[in-house]
Amino acid sequence: MADVNQEVKELKEKIEFCSYVMKYGRLIDMSSDQTVKAFKLKCELEDELRFIELKNKNEGK
Repeated sequence: MADVNQEVKELKEKIEFCSYVMKYGRLIDMSSDQTVKAFKLKCELEDELRFIELKNKNEGK
C-alpha cells in the first residue's frame, strides 16, 4: 500500500510540474511544441492517476 501511495504522490508532483511548465514556459523560452508535449504528458499522467485511484477504490470494496 505504501508503494501505491508513493506512486500517487509522485504522479501528483509530475502533474503539478507539467502545469507549471505550461503556465510559465514562455518565461524560459519554451517552444510551442514543448508546451504541447507538456500538455500531452500531463493528460497521460492524469489518466494514470485516475486508473490507480479507481483500482484502489475497487480493491477496497
